[in-house]
Amino acid sequence: MKLSSLFITSLLLFFSFGIVKAQDFTVNGIVNSDVDKMPIPGVTVFIKGTSNGSVTNIDGKYSILLKEEDKGKTLVFNHIGMINQEFIIGDQTQLNVNLIPDMEELEEVTVVGYSSESKKLLSSSLQSVNSETLKDLPVATLDAALAGQASGVQINSNSGTPGSALSVRVRGVGSVNAANQPLYVIDGIPVISENSSQLSFSGQTISALSDLSPSDIESITVLKDGAGAAIYGSRAANGVVLITTKRGSSGKTKISFNAFGGVQQVYKRLDLLNKQQWFEFKNDQLGVEKYTQEYIDNYPHDTDWQNEIYRDAPMASYDLSLQGGSNKTSFYLSGSYFMQDGVIKGSSFDRTNIRANIDHHFSEKVKLGTSLQFGMSENDRIEGDQSLNAPLPNALSLPAIYPVYNEDGSYNEDGPYANPVAIGNETINKAYTYRGLGNAYLDIALLEELTFRTQVGFDYYHLREHSYDPVTTRQGASYNGLGFSANNTSINTTVNATLQYVKTFNDRHRVDVLAGFSSESYTNRSNYIRGQNFSRPEFQYITSASEIIEADSYGLDRGLNSFFAKANYSFANKYIFAFSVRRDGSSKFGNNNRYGTFPSASVAWRVIEEGFMSSSDVVSDFKIRGSYGLTGNDAIGDFRYQALYSSGADYNGQPGIAPSQLPNEDLKWETVKQMNIGIDLGFWNDRLTLTTEVYQKATTDMLLSRPLPPTSGFSSVISNIGEMRNQGVELLLGYEIFRKSDFNWKASFNISTYRNEVVKLYNGQPIDNIGRGNNRIEEGKPISIFYGYKSLGVDSSTGDIVFADLNNDGEITSEDRTEIGNPHPDFFGGFTNTLKWKNIDLNVFLQYSIGNDIYNGTRVYLESMKGEDNQTTAILDRWREPGDVTSIPRATANDPNNNNRASNRFVEDGSYLRLKNVTLGYTLPKTITKKVFIDNLRVYVSGQNLFTLTNYSGMDPEVNYAGDDGVRMGTDFFTYPNARVYTAGLNVSF
Repeated sequence: MKLSSLFITSLLLFFSFGIVKAQDFTVNGIVNSDVDKMPIPGVTVFIKGTSNGSVTNIDGKYSILLKEEDKGKTLVFNHIGMINQEFIIGDQTQLNVNLIPDMEELEEVTVVGYSSESKKLLSSSLQSVNSETLKDLPVATLDAALAGQASGVQINSNSGTPGSALSVRVRGVGSVNAANQPLYVIDGIPVISENSSQLSFSGQTISALSDLSPSDIESITVLKDGAGAAIYGSRAANGVVLITTKRGSSGKTKISFNAFGGVQQVYKRLDLLNKQQWFEFKNDQLGVEKYTQEYIDNYPHDTDWQNEIYRDAPMASYDLSLQGGSNKTSFYLSGSYFMQDGVIKGSSFDRTNIRANIDHHFSEKVKLGTSLQFGMSENDRIEGDQSLNAPLPNALSLPAIYPVYNEDGSYNEDGPYANPVAIGNETINKAYTYRGLGNAYLDIALLEELTFRTQVGFDYYHLREHSYDPVTTRQGASYNGLGFSANNTSINTTVNATLQYVKTFNDRHRVDVLAGFSSESYTNRSNYIRGQNFSRPEFQYITSASEIIEADSYGLDRGLNSFFAKANYSFANKYIFAFSVRRDGSSKFGNNNRYGTFPSASVAWRVIEEGFMSSSDVVSDFKIRGSYGLTGNDAIGDFRYQALYSSGADYNGQPGIAPSQLPNEDLKWETVKQMNIGIDLGFWNDRLTLTTEVYQKATTDMLLSRPLPPTSGFSSVISNIGEMRNQGVELLLGYEIFRKSDFNWKASFNISTYRNEVVKLYNGQPIDNIGRGNNRIEEGKPISIFYGYKSLGVDSSTGDIVFADLNNDGEITSEDRTEIGNPHPDFFGGFTNTLKWKNIDLNVFLQYSIGNDIYNGTRVYLESMKGEDNQTTAILDRWREPGDVTSIPRATANDPNNNNRASNRFVEDGSYLRLKNVTLGYTLPKTITKKVFIDNLRVYVSGQNLFTLTNYSGMDPEVNYAGDDGVRMGTDFFTYPNARVYTAGLNVSF
């Protein structure tokens, strides 16, 4: 019975196996590239019209289980950048496939306004930076990633303050009172980028862009000319920066982890007087030997204050992402964390981000997608530049004779300025930001050539600030504790709707027409409160203050409605024409000018497509472009056209209001008219490429304050009364020096120059005495020239500075002031080298600026030769007796000649060449990594700001104490220097 049972069971299993074999079968094989015959991982293999599929592994191998009823169906092989291959399923069990590159799909496509376009068909001026370039730049913010990479885009760090704003100038400074920063658009949605801080930290403001993670960026495109930017209308005068984030694709899910960590160091310090030199200087200043050598030798303190506030500061970044999907749904998910301690005690920046980008095809005609990001950051700030309660200015100004601590361990506050170590260690200046940024879109293919797209986006930005000076600091002690609390919430919502028609007729005529509507709504609410007299140092929030001495609140709602259209036409990919127009309606302006129209036109001739170029073996690309467009600048205060009233006009104990602003119903945005001519060249199959641009950019209807007679009760009213012009030349050169299978060397060089001129001011009246650099705005001159006295050197008989009597009236008065410097560079740009030898890669990036002047406001105090400030060692060469020949005046307690007045004595050449980044990497061979299921593993070491060639005597030539201010330019005033950074990191993907 047992044997028979076993026999029967075995027989049944045999037949059932035969039945399965008859119904199910497996097809396997290898997918290679038709070009180099190398295996292609991540190819999706699926039955057409079903979800049954497989994906090739790292060796290009696949295996898919099919059923008998699948015979006769179509098996599809799909991979990005390749032409789909389709095969009818038969009896085969082995199927090897060679995929052919899709040259049209691989052709470089770039994002432009509300759509994308092939670069070869562009007639406007733009420049892109992709993720491959960004991965070699360990930077904290997305705008820093552009520095030196794009011609015509000047980016300065201003300072080394963690998380602070950068200055981004696209083709020069175009406005006096309106903003000079570009418009930032992320995944089609304009985002908040301005400073929302209510607490003053001089020019080193908080940047809303610092809350966005650079690791999520796929590409950055800068629209530079009027034709490219006009589609964004009234906010595009300073250029437009389009940011595209990474998205998923069908195929195997790719897991990527990137991390780097390192240390930052101050690479240059000022040489300041020690105690011996300080006492000798004081004796010289007083004219008597008050401090004998015996006194100096026995004096117990010789503090190096720079050593006390500077530190080696760590920084680190970690990001993890998942990228993949099916032929229906794709996704990109990421999380990142970045931390940076500042090189000055008390400063730091921490940021956390998560992102989800999801796209889903409901059908061949309907696609839905979303992009969501949430981020939060914590910024420990320190006062800087002009503050009397700032670590760096006080550390540089305090003489070495004062100790850090008293004998009982408390902070010493005997000096003329507050103890900088106490400020760095004890003062609390926290800024917490919470950022939500997202959008959802729906694409519907109404016809094969006609697509409707609607998009809804939001940007939520909340900044909470908390500041507290305890009694252990000088400022805190004077108030028995001083506290601030501020909240600022901004919400920007956007709705876009576009209809796009793209059609090619007879393979020669290509038409691309887009029309759309956009509506934006911006809301802001803020409040601020200040309190003092706290019961104990441990109680640091406003609720513990016994006196509330100041409070304020603010609310704002504004809107922008827009209609826009653009049309592109190309004939045989040879003759290209493009037109666009946008009409904006803004609540910032009155009924007389509520709406403005911004048209543009451009044309291009692809000479390379002409018959007479077909025989050329040298020239591979040749295109001539021209464009003209109008853009606007509306970045001024809201409701400046209205008659406003403010409270506070109280009388006899009763609340009252009073007029605070005169109306101007004719007020409108500034208009920029820009003309651009460009040439694109490629040689030897684009091994050598050259792009050059010539442009003129004229700003009209500039928003300036027009003086009023005192009898009006107002000093001025804002009006459209100024003009300015920028014109320049840009050049971008790329050369693939070596192009071999095991060694590749690419070099890219860009150089830009512009000339700025203020053409018109109200009645020709200059605007004078601006900021610490004594900047001036004057017709016929570049904006913000340095204006002061001309020093002729030190009089060898008196030791005083001799100033030029330019009007020859025998006196030195304000009428003798003249232009003493120019903050604008003659040239600026960057130079990048990328080398790859087998598994080793090297990226070297240099940034430079030539011909710009810096007003060294730090020297005004540290080489003043008077007062109680410490001095630099440059004053050791000071004038001491008649006959001395020197550039440093005498030391004096009383300076009737005002030797340290604003003069060219403090204007220096700010030119520099900086090794901005060096990255050396090694990628492990795949024969090793695939054994541990790793697709790619790269390790690298990197350095930023490794050396700087400059004649500037200050701590850092890449500096501006006023941050991104477009008027107070080029001045160094005790400004936080950029640090030298050493990092090591890894990139790994599975």
